[in-house]
Amino acid sequence: MILAALALAAAPAATPEAAIAAIYAPFHKADTQMAAFERPIFTPRLKAMIARWRAVTPTDEVDDLSDFDWLCQCQDWDEGGPHERVTGTRKLGPGRQLVTVALGKAPGRRETLRFVLQRMGDRWLIDDIFASGFRGGLRATLVRTTAADIALRKNR
Repeated sequence: MILAALALAAAPAATPEAAIAAIYAPFHKADTQMAAFERPIFTPRLKAMIARWRAVTPTDEVDDLSDFDWLCQCQDWDEGGPHERVTGTRKLGPGRQLVTVALGKAPGRRETLRFVLQRMGDRWLIDDIFASGFRGGLRATLVRTTAADIALRKNR
């Protein structure tokens, strides 16, 4: 099941809306356990930032990016996953789109995420995410959290 979800996430997406559907598809599977940062849905630039963060992430405590799923902005979700709906798109430049997604996480609980998607070949990949868990966006949060994790290491 996980391999099938990964194959879907790695499949070409003709539109930003199709990319969002593929990004959220694994949430609708009962056995999804892969962390968002492990999935093949990020641009090379964002993957490099994630790799730098993972290299210094503490193993004995939780940092600001380790205690929730980045794509649902939650720790757990109900069976069937969060219910995503694209509510807007805006062209940012050639091959770049801002896609706004309304996410129903549980009855009465909603989250709005804004994805900066970059076209890379025949795929749309995440280059940044703006949501309640990412002050200033995912990239900015990765920079801050990586620096905090490095400082924590030095103080031990």
